[in-house]
Amino acid sequence: MRKLIITQWVSLDGIFDSESMDKWWNPFDSPERQQYIQDTINNCEVMLYGRVTYEMLYPYWSSFKDNAMGVADRLNKGKKYVVSSSLQKARWENTTILDENFIKDITVLKQQEGGYILVQGSSSLIKPLLEAGLVDELRLLINPYIVGNGVRPFLNEVKRDIAFLKFQQFDKNVVLLVYKPTDI
Repeated sequence: MRKLIITQWVSLDGIFDSESMDKWWNPFDSPERQQYIQDTINNCEVMLYGRVTYEMLYPYWSSFKDNAMGVADRLNKGKKYVVSSSLQKARWENTTILDENFIKDITVLKQQEGGYILVQGSSSLIKPLLEAGLVDELRLLINPYIVGNGVRPFLNEVKRDIAFLKFQQFDKNVVLLVYKPTDI
């Protein structure tokens, strides 16, 4: 059975807005953080995206023909699913579009043998996946910067208890917090 891992890169106050990444993300780059991200992406078997994240990542990453930043090959050639009611055609290689029945589709995908399913960003998927009991780990990569306002990954109350699993500190005071959803 596959694991489903949600990973979120956020500021200290929970902002993950791509418009302000120059403030809360870029200044805290380090080889150690880069290696963690590369390992997370390269070790997954399947990637799952919401439409907004998919449409943000596709034009950037699909333009690379080499293995830029150590992950471009995996992002471009790996199996991807995008949840959308409006996309008619998936332009990124190896992508399948899932509709409003995506919880059922992901449940079936999780029951198969293989490597883990990775959700990056895609805040619209967090609540339904957690509440359906499909998430095995929630990883928060927290950068020590307070933005003040912007888009947050947790927009609504999620009815799921979580237990702390792991803490890891990276260079420049970036921390990784890993949680496991538990039964309510």
